Amino acid sequence: MERDLDQVALKTALTGRIDPDEVLELEVAYQQLLDRREGICRATPGGERGDPHRIRQYALVLRQVLLHRAIGTFEGAMIAFHENQVYSMVLSIRGHFETTAALGYLYTRLNSLTKGNLPREAVDEDICTMLLGRRDGGAIEAPEAKQILSLLEHADRAVSTDVLGGTSKQYDILSDCYTFLCEFCHPNFHSNSVAFELNKAQSEFVMRHSAIMRDDETKLLHYLLICTPIFVHLYDRIHGLVPSAAT
Repeated sequence: MERDLDQVALKTALTGRIDPDEVLELEVAYQQLLDRREGICRATPGGERGDPHRIRQYALVLRQVLLHRAIGTFEGAMIAFHENQVYSMVLSIRGHFETTAALGYLYTRLNSLTKGNLPREAVDEDICTMLLGRRDGGAIEAPEAKQILSLLEHADRAVSTDVLGGTSKQYDILSDCYTFLCEFCHPNFHSNSVAFELNKAQSEFVMRHSAIMRDDETKLLHYLLICTPIFVHLYDRIHGLVPSAAT
């Protein structure tokens, strides 16, 4: 049974804290993610590496897996906002960017396959790595997971050309946002500044335990409105890039 955010409570929590237009945009973005859920993704186990049917099936499985993570990180950011947990909120937003980067990587590999620039075997291997890759070792042999910075680089190329209409290296929107969000996720200045107000006159750091998010911190939710539309755009276009069912 699916359990979604209480959108009435969400709207109430957001109202007065961010621009009303952005409240509506967040509601629309969340609904767009929910509208793309599928209950079942069929994929035949095994198969020959590089087989078009196998690529199609597992690419669409991976697309749904990433959608599941996109919904979870979106909801996580909103729940953290509601609970006034700025660190958790930004970690979830950064995770949303990582998920979009992974989807963008899948998009670029399938796009290259469609154009004849990559062999089917390589794309098949990449999809398997995205589904099964890990870095923690373990008893079961598994491919090494992709580096997030590599995924971001590939995704930015797709966004630059197919979303923003530029050249392949013209825009680095996902990477730039990700780098900024990392400053709030690591114990660096941006993250540390959440914890205190500086009273210069008294030479005091006034700690902000249990304090309400400041406006600048609340506005970090805007990054969801950068990332989610990109995710939805790439998600929808992937269906036209996978090998056809008749192949």
